[in-house]
Amino acid sequence: MPVPYPEKPAPVVSQQTLAEIKPVVKAIEVEIASFVPVDLVIELQEKPGGSILDCPGGVNWGSSTAVVMTEHLDLDQLERDLKAGWPRAADFEFERSEGPTGNPRLLLRSKSLGQYWVRRVEDGLQVMSFSACFAYDPLRDGYAWDIAAE
Repeated sequence: MPVPYPEKPAPVVSQQTLAEIKPVVKAIEVEIASFVPVDLVIELQEKPGGSILDCPGGVNWGSSTAVVMTEHLDLDQLERDLKAGWPRAADFEFERSEGPTGNPRLLLRSKSLGQYWVRRVEDGLQVMSFSACFAYDPLRDGYAWDIAAE
């Protein structure tokens, strides 16, 4: 008797380690933030750590970078600038949406590089990152409480 296939394919789970994923995620956050015009930037605040979050079949690593600005940036313009000048733009799908409070946000999605949400905050922008789902091994990657304490 043939084995039935599941209705949906299993989620893609990367075999990369957390140590391999973190620098890529942080680099992409900063790359996105670097498209804010320099004359609007007061300070770039890179969150040094992050946290592990569940995803189908594994976990992802989330972090964020904030851009403190003199005035708000038009997210449509940021999207156009990223698509026109960012070497990684072709690796992402771009989507505009609204957050739960109605604030605009820009979503960037890639199966291999994760998701990045750019949203307005009181004093500028926040770039939130969520890596691609990966197979978490606490002995290899560290325990969740240690990662959260970074």
